[in-house]
Amino acid sequence: MKTYITIFLMLIGIIGLNAQEQFQLKEVASFKENRPTAVAVSKEGRIFTNLPYSSYSSNSHTNSVLEIFEDGTQQPFPNATWNEKSLVFEKSNNHFINVQSLTIDAKNDLWILDTGSPKRKGVIKDGAKLIQVDLKSNTVKHIVVIDNSILTKMSYLNDVRINKNQSFAYITDSIDGGIITVDLNTGNQRKVLDKPTHSKNDNQKTPVVEGIVLNKVSNFYATDGIAYDSENDFIYYQYRPFSGSSVLMRIDAKLLNDFSLDSKELNNKVELVNNTVIADGIKFKDGNIYLTDLERNAISKYNLVTKQLSTVVSGSEISWPDSIDFDKDGNIYFTTAQFHRLPSLNDGIDLQKGNFKVYKTSHTNKTEFKLKFTPHIGLTSTEDGMFVNHAGKDPIAQIQFIASQGFKGIEDNFMKIRPVEQQIAIAEELKRQGMQLGSFVHNTTTWQDSTLVSEPSKVQEIILKEIKETIEVAKRVEGKYLTLLSGKSNPTLERQYQKANFIENLRVIASEAEKAGIILGLEAINDREFPGTFITKVTDAYEIVKAVNSPSIKLTFDMYHVQIENGNIINNLNKTWDEITYMHMADNPGRSEPGTGEMNYQNILKYIYDKGYKGFIDMEHVNSVSGKEGEQMILEIYKNINDKL
Repeated sequence: MKTYITIFLMLIGIIGLNAQEQFQLKEVASFKENRPTAVAVSKEGRIFTNLPYSSYSSNSHTNSVLEIFEDGTQQPFPNATWNEKSLVFEKSNNHFINVQSLTIDAKNDLWILDTGSPKRKGVIKDGAKLIQVDLKSNTVKHIVVIDNSILTKMSYLNDVRINKNQSFAYITDSIDGGIITVDLNTGNQRKVLDKPTHSKNDNQKTPVVEGIVLNKVSNFYATDGIAYDSENDFIYYQYRPFSGSSVLMRIDAKLLNDFSLDSKELNNKVELVNNTVIADGIKFKDGNIYLTDLERNAISKYNLVTKQLSTVVSGSEISWPDSIDFDKDGNIYFTTAQFHRLPSLNDGIDLQKGNFKVYKTSHTNKTEFKLKFTPHIGLTSTEDGMFVNHAGKDPIAQIQFIASQGFKGIEDNFMKIRPVEQQIAIAEELKRQGMQLGSFVHNTTTWQDSTLVSEPSKVQEIILKEIKETIEVAKRVEGKYLTLLSGKSNPTLERQYQKANFIENLRVIASEAEKAGIILGLEAINDREFPGTFITKVTDAYEIVKAVNSPSIKLTFDMYHVQIENGNIINNLNKTWDEITYMHMADNPGRSEPGTGEMNYQNILKYIYDKGYKGFIDMEHVNSVSGKEGEQMILEIYKNINDKL
């Protein structure tokens, strides 16, 4: 029986980034030694995959094409004979040599693309072929041999699409480049578009997949992924992912079918659609191009009408997704091939991580949170994100997982000290997911000393430098809300003098913040855990905010700290409501998730919801149970709270 694993993923709707749909990811098949590169699903839901006999294949390679059944068992397809290894490849007219791809056409026939290059050592004569299989009888009904004269010895046929009336086939060559057009009625063939048609607008870069920098491969523009728009008769294609190109191109299929047009004429007809993502496989469906998003461990889609790019499914399990297909219910199937982990790309070291997979998504109920709960990606360090066991330590993967659960934002205490390139990547991913950045800490250094309660003339330079640095980060990450901590008391000054200094120093900060359009929320934190802190009670914080009297200096109401220092949460919420810009929550004692301590969070959050609060509520707590189990428990707790609001 096959193994099932579950992760939650996200579909972003066609119109706007806020429409979300949740998926459950189910393992369909697993392979220990040989990589599946393509998956195809028939109208009846039959599932097929292929295992190339390539340079990276193990010596145990046997079957090239398999049908995968519902119980996880696999069977050579169309029969065992076709999957036998031939010792004389030149006579392999009824044996597979090296199958790279397969697809199912509009008439429900399976087409199998054989590269004709055993172990990827060169295309043999009459070895490259396209095999059409009738799925009603499971028999081969047509074999199209690809003419060696339009290939080079080292050509590698990569992907194939068939037009809607089975009159033309379109095949990409991922080594020599170009699209091979085959007239299935006459047998005529030719290769075109083998010269780059990209422009300076192509956002080419060195691909980085799961931290592996792919800079040891040939950087050239050979064609790779291909998709067929049956609604408008367009062919879409992209360059080989190792080129680092994210550009999506298209050409009218009728032009490819017209053999009187030469390559130069066709090159001039190619449209550059847009930069999307670095992908290996692409597929057209319902006005969208779906792409295997290699750098984000995801499947993404580009809406051809709105020109909007969004993440469909993401997760650490999606390691180099190679190809995509759909069943009649719209569920997505894809393979994970881990090509970035090959020894040839990693100084001879095989970095394979687990088995190679075929996955399927299926719909599950989504949570629409009534309050803006925001999980953190860093509470006490940059590496202790709330869902690291599900998503790993990469903040981008964490954001993708958090988005997949229906949350609308994240908190990151350490945004200000992250590398600039990581800040930019986080901001881009939040935008891609239709999310917002919640709060991050403004005074990452002065919260540990007495700067803010010191004589303004002595510390103004420090204060101005710090707020200007914060403003630059806020611009970079499109952040509006900052956590402001008072720092330590100065034992050499009376408290009243410190308070006066604090107010004046906050007015200096406020002047800069107002110009930048950001809001700093002054947070009272408890003296038990942070001894010597100047502002420990929410009543004092409220007094200070009132005295500063600025739209950019407001109150962050942290329920955990208020419970320790003041208690009476709902009453204090009511008294300070007019100055609250942001909220934090954690149960006491333990600073863990709701339900682990003395606080009645169901009643507290019901009060906040009924008051019409629209701001963020940071989930500023640790998990009382470790591992994925604890993280799953967090999700269930918040869903239950949400159901009762």
